[in-house]
Amino acid sequence: MTTAYRARAPQDAAVQAAWDYLCREANGTGIPGAAFAEDTEFTRPFGGQEARARIRVGTGLDIGLDLDDEAFSAMVALAHLPLPLPGRAACLKDAMLQQVRRCRWRSRYRFFPAVPEFAADTDCTAVALSALHRHHALDGPAACDQARELLSAAAPATETHLHPGAVMVYWDDGAEPHAAARGRKQDAVVSANVLHTVYLTGLHRTPRGEDLAAATRGHVEDHLRSGRHEKGTRYYPSPAAFLHAASRACTAAPAASARLVRRLRQACRELGSPDDPLDLALLTIAATNLGLPEGQHERRERLAALQRADGAWPARPYFRMGRVPVYFGSAHLTTVFALRALQPCANEDIPR
Repeated sequence: MTTAYRARAPQDAAVQAAWDYLCREANGTGIPGAAFAEDTEFTRPFGGQEARARIRVGTGLDIGLDLDDEAFSAMVALAHLPLPLPGRAACLKDAMLQQVRRCRWRSRYRFFPAVPEFAADTDCTAVALSALHRHHALDGPAACDQARELLSAAAPATETHLHPGAVMVYWDDGAEPHAAARGRKQDAVVSANVLHTVYLTGLHRTPRGEDLAAATRGHVEDHLRSGRHEKGTRYYPSPAAFLHAASRACTAAPAASARLVRRLRQACRELGSPDDPLDLALLTIAATNLGLPEGQHERRERLAALQRADGAWPARPYFRMGRVPVYFGSAHLTTVFALRALQPCANEDIPR
């Protein structure tokens, strides 16, 4: 047995166990919705009905829906599962495709597929489109047609608290008849996810798309340059989530992202090697996307060592509800990112 094989064997075993876990847990129905917690350590997760009650007690606000039927977890998982999928994962993929398709409203995608009162957003739309395109469930022209909807969410120049021209989280056009207005706001991870899809579909080569891509990339760069990424974003609590999303955007348009890549590489070096398994996985993927080999073997060794006996990694907060301190996460999502980190897709990395 060669030294290289011996070094890789524990990671290979971890990958096999992770696929087994995801396929077993999905059981033909897809990825379960996220659990919720009030702290970033996920010390006591709870379900959607309790989340609604806690929000009501803590803020006096009844959000009007239980949170269990969220489909964003399925969008994220489908967008990040490493390719090629093993044969036994075909049912998992098909089930997640159905989960994502349920969320579509015209050319937009909703976080809660069965709750028309909760507006579609650009984050769900961008991640869903990239996932469907990646698994050949939406061809290039169809993905491009739907992605054009993202261009209509550019922030107006009159809003001084927003980065002008960059994508907003929510459309502000009143197009959804039952959805309440969510306000004009931006988030740097959302911007990075939208930027990835705009690049992926080639919309940045059109006049409107070029303008939105340039402004949105400027928003991402400003968030990084200012150091605000160290405290996460409104919807994503971890700096590693930002580095991961921004690096992913760079893989879709390396030439347009050269300056951003340099800054992201430095930020990855500064973040080091987190102890949290989700942050560790996200940083490992970001470093792969950015062509940073140093420390990667050690990160993957540590990540494999953090795997549970059932093949999963523990739930950690990946995203959160804006101003309400309720965090979303699951062992399934952490496991998808850990699997991607341990089994990187070389053809998705930016050129060295």
